[in-house]
Amino acid sequence: MPKKSTAPARTPSKEPAVKRTARPRAASGPVLDNDLQNSIPYLIARAGVRMGQSFTREMRKFNMTLTEWRVCSTLSHKPHQRLSEVALNTSTEPSTLSRVVDGMMQRGLLIRERSGDDARALALSLTPEGMAITQRLIPIAQLYERVSLNGFSSAQADQLRDMLKLLYDNMAPLDHEE
Repeated sequence: MPKKSTAPARTPSKEPAVKRTARPRAASGPVLDNDLQNSIPYLIARAGVRMGQSFTREMRKFNMTLTEWRVCSTLSHKPHQRLSEVALNTSTEPSTLSRVVDGMMQRGLLIRERSGDDARALALSLTPEGMAITQRLIPIAQLYERVSLNGFSSAQADQLRDMLKLLYDNMAPLDHEE
């Protein structure tokens, strides 16, 4: 026989409903202790900075910065991207990226062409020289990733990638236009 509830029955309120502003709600999850050394954003930034600094030392041999490498990497993966796409794919501010792209064009690493999708738009592509440098850097980038994943199984590395993508996507409700 089902147990009867002892809670009092709710009656509809006569007060008008309060309109709430849309605010991101905190997801239920682990209790945070506010210790910087255990803070997820700090740990991600710390690991990213260390990995970036190490790889940057290698790229100096190619007269290339980390941002320039990201541009080359995304364009080698998917050529003919608009500046806005490259900015999104490299997580670089468009104004910063514009200066980086101009410098790379002056060095003969990139070209701007009419977009195949929209003849009015310009798309970026690697030049043969830009592609050659990128192809030389890819194995070095892969080595740095393998070293950083030392001790992780393939499944754990895939899970880490998925979790980092989810962390990134989870931040969308807190993004504010300035």
